[in-house]
Amino acid sequence: MTPIETILRDPAYPRLKAMVINATGLAYYADKDAAFAERINRRLPYGRVTSVGGYLAALEAQGPGGAEYQGLINELTVGETFFFRYIEQFDALRAVAIPECLRRNRNSRLLRIWSAGCSIGPEAYTLEILLKQHFADQLDGWQVHIVGTDINANFLEQARRGAYGDWAVRGLSPETLDACFDRLDRLWSVKPKFRQWTSFMPFNLVEGTIPSYPHGIGLFDIILCRNVMIYFDETTRHRLLGDLHKALSDGGWLVVGHAEAGPQLNELFTPVSVPGATLYRKQMEPAAPPPPPPPGRWAPAPVGTPRPAAAKPSVRRPAVPPPPPPAPLDGAAGERSTALESCLARIEANRLDPTAHYQLGLVEEELGVGDPVAAFKRALYLDSGFVLADYHLALAYWRRGRLGPAQRHFRNACDALAGRADDEPIAEGGGLTVRELRGMLDLWLSGEEA
Repeated sequence: MTPIETILRDPAYPRLKAMVINATGLAYYADKDAAFAERINRRLPYGRVTSVGGYLAALEAQGPGGAEYQGLINELTVGETFFFRYIEQFDALRAVAIPECLRRNRNSRLLRIWSAGCSIGPEAYTLEILLKQHFADQLDGWQVHIVGTDINANFLEQARRGAYGDWAVRGLSPETLDACFDRLDRLWSVKPKFRQWTSFMPFNLVEGTIPSYPHGIGLFDIILCRNVMIYFDETTRHRLLGDLHKALSDGGWLVVGHAEAGPQLNELFTPVSVPGATLYRKQMEPAAPPPPPPPGRWAPAPVGTPRPAAAKPSVRRPAVPPPPPPAPLDGAAGERSTALESCLARIEANRLDPTAHYQLGLVEEELGVGDPVAAFKRALYLDSGFVLADYHLALAYWRRGRLGPAQRHFRNACDALAGRADDEPIAEGGGLTVRELRGMLDLWLSGEEA
């Protein structure tokens, strides 16, 4: 019997797995016993402990803050990331969200950004590079704070060092490399001038209190939480989205991964569509009305109070207003309804268009209406090589607890990439490459059961 089989057959194994998933939210491992057991095997023996039961008792005695508990978490989490990953989202921040924050905070001259689940740090440093390359003059004299948090202590240690191999800086131009990094042997070290606003600290998104003002977790203008929630179960994801909403300032912005959109996002935030990306904005709280004057006394209008304007006919705003005002909730709902109607019209015009059915599935999954599983299936029926339709069908099954079909379609998507060049763009992927999608699929398929 192999060590992995011994671990899987140990009576204490289910309790150990449940305890760790509850503490970390990593429901990704719920159907990946071989992968989870392989990581337990890396930690054994732990001192004189050689059994799963003994290891479980040791972890329970330590609690989540213990050294060995943290060592196991370091084995379970994934740190694949790179600078300017999903450049369209950073372009959207530069064009829309950051200018709005600068206008809104012009009196306080304070800008706060959170990279939640920052891994080894490229996302946080990318934000500082972006701000200093494009907004240096506007931010002169401002207090700018960029905080990166992660559950993995090893990742945070590397983030603080700020030195990376070629893989983390792939795709950057020679000009950007020269301007932002120093070459140290085989590593690229972030220049000191791009580290002045950025700091890192440990934080557990599942167990930590959000907002946590004593720890500086709250009142952010922008939060990036990308490709984190796909590893959580629906209950944890639902709670975390509510917490992130509370951690944002009024009018603040949330950025999530492409596969993490869903109906709750649209309930809590106003989607703001920009070319190649969607940002999510927290609504501004309306100003409290002034108290009424005491009975029997006339109160003059404050100086500068405008006269009531005549009603104007409604005018449809462009998708990316320059600059963007807070979109009204009913307007956002109207835009989402229009997107749904547009997909249905495309299908009515050509029922054999796989892309139309795929887009319908994405919209239905985001809005929580219709049958996105059926839409993705129709796209695959019409184009069996439509790799993103397989991928999103797998995600749709996984969100509904249907793990067997989810794994089957993750494997189908992986097979569809066989033999394709790493840098080849994925159809309908918005710049996603074969290498990036293959890495995402490897994560879902690692250690899958035979």
